[in-house]
Amino acid sequence: MQALVVATRSWPMLAAFGAGLVLMALAAGAGGAAQPALIVLGIAALGWGVLALRAGRVLVPSVVLVATAVTLVGMAAAVATGASVATDIPPGPLAAASVFIVVMALSAGLELRGRTRRARRDEPLPAGRGASAPRPAGRGASEASVSRPARREASVAARLIGLASGAALVAALATPALAATEAGEQAVPHGMHQLDPIEQPGGHGH
Repeated sequence: MQALVVATRSWPMLAAFGAGLVLMALAAGAGGAAQPALIVLGIAALGWGVLALRAGRVLVPSVVLVATAVTLVGMAAAVATGASVATDIPPGPLAAASVFIVVMALSAGLELRGRTRRARRDEPLPAGRGASAPRPAGRGASEASVSRPARREASVAARLIGLASGAALVAALATPALAATEAGEQAVPHGMHQLDPIEQPGGHGH
């Protein structure tokens, strides 16, 4: 269980990268007030992802939880009222961005829950209760010190595996979503270039 937690620790940050990229791509083809809103959300998601990945933990989880909840409600309202169609926002990329935002919201909620549990655990107990005699340092302490390097190596391996698998999942969802946006549709395929009239079959140069 602990290995799974370590492996998936970077997934919220990777989801923020995916959400930011898709939201920025949607902003490139959106119209009206949706464009600046998508730009702000995209920049915020990318910035939070960079800072949180550098810190190695979910930053400001309460702010993230509120922001993601408001964003999801706004997206749902835009789809329900038809505003997304009116502002030229395709539903596929919008759904992909929503999945990334849900991952961010869940991670923020779990982080807040964990902080609450740790705060309750660290509360001082009443006098005379829960006190235990100090354990003498013996064989258990020496075994723990010996196993620390192995645990550290396993933790690093789990983080690398989690980072690679998370990046693959984000790419698998974000790539088709980006291709379905107006910016993705207008992008020139890799290794190709637009032909000038003189290069086109049947074209005549001057």
